[in-house]
Amino acid sequence: MIAKMEADERRFAARVSWECQARLLPLALEPQTPTLGIHHAIGHDISEGGVQVRSSRLFALKSNLLVEMQAPDHPEGIQVVGSVAWISPTCSENLWCLGIEFSDVGDNALNSIRALMRLPTTRLSKIEPDTR
Repeated sequence: MIAKMEADERRFAARVSWECQARLLPLALEPQTPTLGIHHAIGHDISEGGVQVRSSRLFALKSNLLVEMQAPDHPEGIQVVGSVAWISPTCSENLWCLGIEFSDVGDNALNSIRALMRLPTTRLSKIEPDTR
């Protein structure tokens, strides 16, 4: 039983629910995606190792992305680099769940994520949309 549990649960960091506005910017031009640009997403949960977002844009597995997330007490946002680790359809035909594994997190971003994870859940779910 232990082997199955380890195979099913591959997360190595604690995760918290987090509704936020995020922007995804592909870092490389992929064959199936001939246009670069910022794509808006909604964060669903976050950990020190990655974030789950819902996006109307489908990215290929292992796509490298710059992820910019809004956070309370961080008006400049949190920027990290990650890659798409998994993809799952949602109940809506226009949205995809993407698991993004962080690969480059600076000290400031990591400290911001850690501080974010200590906030009460009620504050995390009431972030106003970005109007920039």
